[in-house]
Amino acid sequence: MSALLVGAVLISFSSVMVVLAGLPPDVTGFYRLIGGGLAMLAALARAGKLKRFTPNVVKWGCVAAVFFAGDFVFWHRAIGYVGPGLSTMLGNFQVIPLAVVSALFFKERMPPRMYAAIPLALAGLYLMVGVGWAGFSADYRLGVFYGLLTACFYALYMLSLKYALSKDHVDSLVLASVAALVTGLILGALALVEGESFAIPTFKSLAAISALAFICHAVGWFLITRGIQTVRGALVGLILLLQPTLSFLWDILFFGKPVNPVELSGVGLALVGIYIGSRTSRQKRGA
Repeated sequence: MSALLVGAVLISFSSVMVVLAGLPPDVTGFYRLIGGGLAMLAALARAGKLKRFTPNVVKWGCVAAVFFAGDFVFWHRAIGYVGPGLSTMLGNFQVIPLAVVSALFFKERMPPRMYAAIPLALAGLYLMVGVGWAGFSADYRLGVFYGLLTACFYALYMLSLKYALSKDHVDSLVLASVAALVTGLILGALALVEGESFAIPTFKSLAAISALAFICHAVGWFLITRGIQTVRGALVGLILLLQPTLSFLWDILFFGKPVNPVELSGVGLALVGIYIGSRTSRQKRGA
């Protein structure tokens, strides 16, 4: 359980590191995923698993990367508009599209608990951003939409991984490393098209982007993947709620995010809904 706890705490700093890096959104994603993907690749090489990189794994990794790229494109932009705390909370709403898409396209029966989880999460969403919607700036509203699109793309990414794993029984870490590297290349190409600079201007930026890639992404998700295997499902969902909760807390402590009782009530309701939903999917955002 300690591995799961440490992993959840580490990935909670991901959005903080994005802010501290101060790089363009797609450049941040490029460095994070290429760095994290190479770290996973090194771990696989050390374990003697490079032979598991078959054409099928690469194919499914590329499919997953398309959705993963969408996830990062919108999440990094949401961080810039609404801050690391709210953007991470919104991204964790992926349990809703994950359940809906599974029911509609994969004909999976929606568990009864989802009928409680979805209204609770949506009520929390309304309290977080719906109550004060009229007073938000255009950029803030756009950031909310980007955060919700993050949740949709992340759900599609998880579903593509799930389909690949069930269809071809590939190694999950091998598949994740392919998806990370290909996603990094996609984001790098987008950055080039948009004319973004890949220069890392300061030591602070270098330290933040290095921590994001190697500690938050590679080490954090390695520990979570390892911990999930030994902790019962209900406890997994509860522990992983540390990630959005701490991200929201870091936003308040490090960046002075203003909060009010209504928004905090919304955060609480959303976390309850996400927890109930995560007991079904057992997947949580770590972006």
